[in-house]
Amino acid sequence: MHAASSDPVGPMTTVPPGVMQQMQEVGRDLYQLALVTSHGGNLSMRVGLDMWITGTGTMLGRLKERHISLVGPSGLHEGPPPSSDTVLHSTIYAVTGAGAVAHAHPRHAIALSFDTDLFVPGDLEGQLHLQDVPVVEAGPRQVEQIANALQSRLIVILRGHGAYARGQNLWEALHWVTALEESAHIAWLRGQRG
Repeated sequence: MHAASSDPVGPMTTVPPGVMQQMQEVGRDLYQLALVTSHGGNLSMRVGLDMWITGTGTMLGRLKERHISLVGPSGLHEGPPPSSDTVLHSTIYAVTGAGAVAHAHPRHAIALSFDTDLFVPGDLEGQLHLQDVPVVEAGPRQVEQIANALQSRLIVILRGHGAYARGQNLWEALHWVTALEESAHIAWLRGQRG
């Protein structure tokens, strides 16, 4: 494996078929639902002590095996340079016990994040599944704050940027991303701005 920073890319270990399928299907859904731009967002899954994560700048809607990096517990990787959020994903796994993490850019949730520190859904689905969603300020402590918030919450918003959701698998993380965006869209339509 290579250091996660700037070492040359080495030969790639084969991505397990179940991991690859889940990443491709969830990535395609995120793109088709306009929850990420063509090259935005990232996905990861934990398998044992290792993490499979999308590479930096990959297109989630068109994922191939060559776009997935294997990151070991030491931070060394095989495959393409892993996502710039690799440290955050690793930290989330360390403190939550999650099996998967999805990062997306749900636009209504992002818009609402500018005016609040805690998004409380007004719709019944959002209240049932999400209860409330912390909004974390971007800065030097954001990795720690996002990971800590995800110990007790399913999804967190990084103010002005996007959402990070944890799940036992990527399908569950996708559920929380879509539930957040639906609740935020409803709040936006009702004229709530925070």
